[in-house]
Amino acid sequence: MEFNARENDPSHTSRGPRVLLTTLMLVACAAPVAAQTRPASTIEVGPGNVGDDSFKAGEYTGLNDKGVFGIGNVDVRGGNSGYNTATTQRWRIKGTDLGLDTRSLAADVGQQGRFRLSAVFDQLRRNRSDTYETPFLGAGSGVLSLPGTWIVPTIAGVSGSNLNGNVTSARGLVPSIGTATYINSSTASATYGSLLAPTSDQMALVNAAAVADLPLFHNIDLFTKRTSVNLAVSYHFDERWGFDANVRPEHKDGMKPMGTVSRNTGADISTIIPDPIDNNHTQTNAALNFKSAKGFAQIAYYGSIYRNNVSSVSWQNWATPTGIVNTMSSTPGNSFNQFNISTGISLSPTAKLVADGSYGRGTQNDRFLTDSTTPVVPVSSLNGVVDTTTFHVKYTNKPTKKLNLLASYKFDDRNNRTAIHIFQYADAGEAPVANASFAGGPSNPLGAVLAQNANSNRPYSRKLNQVSGDAEYALPKHQWIKAGYDFEKVDRFCVGAWISCADADTTNEHAARAEWRTSAGSTVSARVNYAYSVRRTPSYNENAFLALVPYANVSPLNAVNGMTALSFMAANGWTGWGPPLGYGATTGNMNMFFPSNNALANAMYANNNRISELPGMRRYFVADRNRSKVRSALSWQATDAFSFQGGVDINRDLYPDATYGLQDSKGWAANIDGTYLLGEDFSADVFYSFEDMRGLSAGNSYTANSNAATLAGAQATAIGLAGNSCDGFTTLLQRNNNNKLDPCLNWTSDMRDIVHTVGLSLRKRIGVLDLAGYATLSHSRWDNTVAGGNWANNLLLGPGSPATTIAAFFIPTSAVPTVATDSGEVRVSARFAVDKLQALRIAYSYLRMSSGDPIYEGMQFGSVSTVLPTNEQPFKYSVSAVGVSYILTF
Repeated sequence: MEFNARENDPSHTSRGPRVLLTTLMLVACAAPVAAQTRPASTIEVGPGNVGDDSFKAGEYTGLNDKGVFGIGNVDVRGGNSGYNTATTQRWRIKGTDLGLDTRSLAADVGQQGRFRLSAVFDQLRRNRSDTYETPFLGAGSGVLSLPGTWIVPTIAGVSGSNLNGNVTSARGLVPSIGTATYINSSTASATYGSLLAPTSDQMALVNAAAVADLPLFHNIDLFTKRTSVNLAVSYHFDERWGFDANVRPEHKDGMKPMGTVSRNTGADISTIIPDPIDNNHTQTNAALNFKSAKGFAQIAYYGSIYRNNVSSVSWQNWATPTGIVNTMSSTPGNSFNQFNISTGISLSPTAKLVADGSYGRGTQNDRFLTDSTTPVVPVSSLNGVVDTTTFHVKYTNKPTKKLNLLASYKFDDRNNRTAIHIFQYADAGEAPVANASFAGGPSNPLGAVLAQNANSNRPYSRKLNQVSGDAEYALPKHQWIKAGYDFEKVDRFCVGAWISCADADTTNEHAARAEWRTSAGSTVSARVNYAYSVRRTPSYNENAFLALVPYANVSPLNAVNGMTALSFMAANGWTGWGPPLGYGATTGNMNMFFPSNNALANAMYANNNRISELPGMRRYFVADRNRSKVRSALSWQATDAFSFQGGVDINRDLYPDATYGLQDSKGWAANIDGTYLLGEDFSADVFYSFEDMRGLSAGNSYTANSNAATLAGAQATAIGLAGNSCDGFTTLLQRNNNNKLDPCLNWTSDMRDIVHTVGLSLRKRIGVLDLAGYATLSHSRWDNTVAGGNWANNLLLGPGSPATTIAAFFIPTSAVPTVATDSGEVRVSARFAVDKLQALRIAYSYLRMSSGDPIYEGMQFGSVSTVLPTNEQPFKYSVSAVGVSYILTF
């Protein structure tokens, strides 16, 4: 018996519940026959104690706080004296973990073959972080504010032409960093490029902010708690007709970390805020069932209503003295209603036909949030509507004793009927600025552009058609072979979009499968399965982004011959990346749309962010793909006491047409499991699993062409390059002229995840004493080997620096530090039977985890200038828990 009887902690190996289930099955097999036909009631109560606080160790178990907790489990049954009596009415009350935040309580009453009523109350808490820190007040609400004593943190540095002006930076919260020597970056200064010592006034500003701000950071536990109730009824009118229904209201509350971005003078700044969670989700199912000797039918309904009680979250900008407030909307509420019909019929003793279909509608219509940064919002709410229609039919036949046949067809249509509108807004709370190239007038049918972004929503729709076939044939000597074929066609589109919105309008996938399995009596069984599939995209659309920006189809002011971004691209056969050329002096339409042969100018499609794609970029979910899978399993009952199971799985995905994006994904896993069972008194189970997963991606750090030959204010001789063995450029001018084509800007990311897990479970019965033990160890490593790099200008240039001819250095990237997690768990228990109805149980658990993740380095004070630190720490714990309980059986 564990403290948490549900064993629902996913941070543990998935083998734990299976081993526990094996132990429980052994106990059940040893129980007297009378106890199985006459189920007993049990009550378990007692105290437990956790040796230390640990948020992560108690992530899903409720055992996160140091100190005493209550052990409470009940299973009380009644209504008759046993399942082998003539009386068929029964009731049951079952409670688990009643002394913890993971408690569950269920009650049901029913009459076999006639009706059943049940109610289940369930709680589950998930701990996220107990080391998160923030200076914001109002955590848990939708309004976060900085204390009135907050001072914008700074570091000593150059501000414009002021050599002694502090610069806004979260790194200033560590005074030793904020008051460090800095480089003179003012090109107008006679000492440009030299190192400067901060003045006393600069240091005073740094120290004042650190003294005021550091005490304001306080700890907030981030966790979510889910509470649900499930009410169900089942009624059989007669042997043919029945009705089932249930309703499940669920409430979730708590907080989670959420990254936000705000605009600030000179750069964007980021804040990890405590995002409040307070929502309700109610799901309803109802079904009318019919069955006969030759078939069945069902008419059913499913309903989902989601309501978010937090409509928006606002927070102050920590990097502005006036504390500008930013606001972000929360997840909108929505509803979904679906009607389902299914039926099946036996066409003959060997042939069956099963079909089902459904129609559903999802809606979402919460009001938009608007303010001065959103000058054009044509509708007050989305009025989103998505209709889903599905149909599935399956035919099975066994024409001979040796042959089984199966054929199926599936249709799935997700039709997004949401209307398309153009929304104009500024980014991240900055002030809107009108686009002079798209003023109002007769030549602009869409209206004037009044903000940095004029984007359309994209209501994606998806239609799937799939056919499948399988044939299985029995060979001599207990062997079977099976072959199958699948074809899947997926169409993607946006109803009402001014241009195709889908990266791939259509994808076609063919898959072939083969399997061999054998069963050598009752001692050995084996299976090997191989599947190979090929997905192809007839036409990949690298300009699908244009559906977002309808002004790409409007001629901007001063365009020659009324050209638009789209028509000019089409005339030249280009994507938004533009011509595959280095720097060139451009005039006319070329200078307007692709200046200096660079990517499409943002202003010419009324969008503040570059969203065009690199030529050869393929999104993995629609890219051409060759997939192969191998599955194998072996089971061997060596003796009555010893059995062995094992298997190996291998996966490989190749993307042959992708220059950029996911290139290769592969992995393999193996597991072995040995069980030793010696009568009713001793059992042992040992298992080991291994997983190795890899993914290779490629990209490019796009940089625009320019004609700059030297750095501004640099020495005339500082025009050289260093470190760039990846290209042949020797001067800054050569590099800048060919930035767009520079092979040094290509990069790859090779990610690998390796996990070892080993475990052991033992059970021994000695008279009235039952002993059980379980131990598991897990060792995981994640690495990301990155190849490539980027350029960095030489900062030590100018009259105040040493003489040099190097203007820029190529800095190669290095591998990301390894993410390491090691965890272990030991659980032992002893159950002493006082008599036939009473028992005492003592249980002990020890959990240990050590992890290292470089992502936490960026959360510490002084680490990043534009991100407000949270000081979160990687998970590490060593926790023990013990419990003593009394068990009464009646």
